[in-house]
Amino acid sequence: MLRACIVCLPAAAVINPALGGGIGGTETRAWLFARTLAKRGDTQVTFIVRNRTPMDGTVEGVVIRTFVDRVYNLFEQVGLCVVRRSGFPWLRLRRWRTSLLWQFPAAVAVRLFSPRRNPTQPAPHFQHIDCDVFCTFGVQTVSATVIASAHAAGKRAVLVLGSDGDLDEKFLTDPDSINPYGDRAAVCRFILEQADEIVCQTPDQKRVLKERFGREGVVIENPLDLEEFDRLAGKGKAAAADEMVSDARSPSGASSARSSRPVLWVGRADAIHKRPMLAIDIAKQCPAIPFLLVMNPRDPAEEARVRAAAPANVTIRDRVPPPEMPALMERSLALLNTSSLEGFANTFLQAGAARIPVVSVEVGDVYLRQSRGGEWCAGDLGRGAAILRAWASDDAGRSELGANGRAWVEAHHAAAERAAELRDVLAATQRA
Repeated sequence: MLRACIVCLPAAAVINPALGGGIGGTETRAWLFARTLAKRGDTQVTFIVRNRTPMDGTVEGVVIRTFVDRVYNLFEQVGLCVVRRSGFPWLRLRRWRTSLLWQFPAAVAVRLFSPRRNPTQPAPHFQHIDCDVFCTFGVQTVSATVIASAHAAGKRAVLVLGSDGDLDEKFLTDPDSINPYGDRAAVCRFILEQADEIVCQTPDQKRVLKERFGREGVVIENPLDLEEFDRLAGKGKAAAADEMVSDARSPSGASSARSSRPVLWVGRADAIHKRPMLAIDIAKQCPAIPFLLVMNPRDPAEEARVRAAAPANVTIRDRVPPPEMPALMERSLALLNTSSLEGFANTFLQAGAARIPVVSVEVGDVYLRQSRGGEWCAGDLGRGAAILRAWASDDAGRSELGANGRAWVEAHHAAAERAAELRDVLAATQRA
């Protein structure tokens, strides 16, 4: 029995959606790997998350351990407004918010009594985990501590890349630079150099890892549990049918606003990577098509900017619980992606499973070309808008692209097969 410890601290809301908070592709992927490994019967999985209060227990065969952190949200909010720099005065104001009047002094006070620890040093809460091998997601500060803790305990650690940004050349050329999430380049380089094995999402990541950092990697494509996806989509269809019956009994025209399929955008309020304002720009060019933005809160200033700019055909929701996402995908016209950087967008797989096509402004050109499940716009917003307008009146063409996406996901991204590949990597790394 292989005992694996998977660390993905932001994943608490994936396990328990009632906690609220944003849910990203990395968290979704980590939890799916954990659940699928636990189902095999040959792997005991411990999964570590961050939360303000303990949520230890067993969920779908996975043992949950909580890293209790009551001040993380405070530092996250301050970090959105104030960034560190290498020279005097060591801080730069990125944007002003009135809440800084109390948040910044509170953060300073916490640091006075609890100084920032060196992330490349081991931490007891990881060292004491009873496992054979660690698996940590993303090149970020926590992964450095996981790797150091594993080595201090005489164990090995596997790093799973979360995006193309995890291989930023600044990690080599500018060790004092700090990314938008507060991770110092020198720490990120430590992670890539010290991980015992590195799992890449795409062949391109594997190539860059070798060329830029001199490390070999293993490609494991993102997983999707198609059986679960179809089951949840079916439940969503039943609920939608009940709603349609209810609407039919209401005054005429009450359901007209819900009758058109929306273009779906999923991401967070983040001007640097997810760029929801580009979705607003495209929506303005498609006034006859409804758009639904599922925009997880992150940067309050960016969220306010997006909401203020949204035209009448745009609806914005803070979040959608993961069990509701398959049905939402199936009810959509298409998926729109405006990210500047992805490793591999999990929403591409969900769109494929739901048989809806993808329009991507910047990323995913290789996937869309290979799967023939959508269109890549090479940064051209006008082209993206034109494609969506064409699909709105071409059910046959849109359905063909959606079917292509579904076939590709079935052939290349089944969760059981991808989890088996990850287990092989974990077992081989543990034995090395």
